[in-house]
Amino acid sequence: MNIASFPDPAAAARPADQRQPTRVTFDLVLRELRNHDFAVLSTVSADGSPHSAGVNYGGSRPGRDLAIYIMTRKHLLKARNIAQNPRVSLVVPLPRRLLWFLPPPTIQLHGRAEILDWTDGDGTDVFGSFWMGRRILEAYRASARRGETRVCFLRVTPDPVISTYLLGHSIFELRRRMESGAARVITPSTR
Repeated sequence: MNIASFPDPAAAARPADQRQPTRVTFDLVLRELRNHDFAVLSTVSADGSPHSAGVNYGGSRPGRDLAIYIMTRKHLLKARNIAQNPRVSLVVPLPRRLLWFLPPPTIQLHGRAEILDWTDGDGTDVFGSFWMGRRILEAYRASARRGETRVCFLRVTPDPVISTYLLGHSIFELRRRMESGAARVITPSTR
C-alpha cells in the first residue's frame, strides 16, 4: 500500500504528476507514537460538553492493528464520557531536545474508544513494555489489592487518516509557509 502523505487536503486533489509527497510517512508516525507516552485525550459528554486530559499511553505492539492504550478508572470523567460517546481525539506532542522554546511537532488522531477490563492481555502487554507504563501498572495493581475495582484500560482505535504538524519539517522551512508543516497519512490495516 502506498502511504505517501500530502501537506494539505488540496494536494491530494491535484493530478498525480503535480503532487509532491512530504517526508511524513505512516512508518515515521508509528515510530514517533511508539517512542512517546504522553498525549492529550479529548472526549465529549452526552450533553456535548468537551473534556481534555493529559494521559500516559502505549501503542500496540508490532504486527498488530494500531491501537492506543490508556489506563484509568471508570468513575473519572474521560471514562464516563467514553461510555456515553466513544468518539475521541488524541494529540501527541513530540517535545524538542533543542529549540525547546518553539512549539513541538504533534500527531493528531481521531478514533473510537472502548473501555476494557484492567487485566486485558494486550493492554497489560503494552503497558509492561515501557518504563512509565510499568510504574502505572504497578500502582493500579497495588490499588486493586486494596480493593479498587474501577481500574480499566481505554483502547483507542484510530480513524484511517492521522494528521501531523511540524513532524519531519524544520522550523526554518515554515517561515515561508506555515501550512507546509501539515501532513496526513493513511493507516494501513495491520502494523
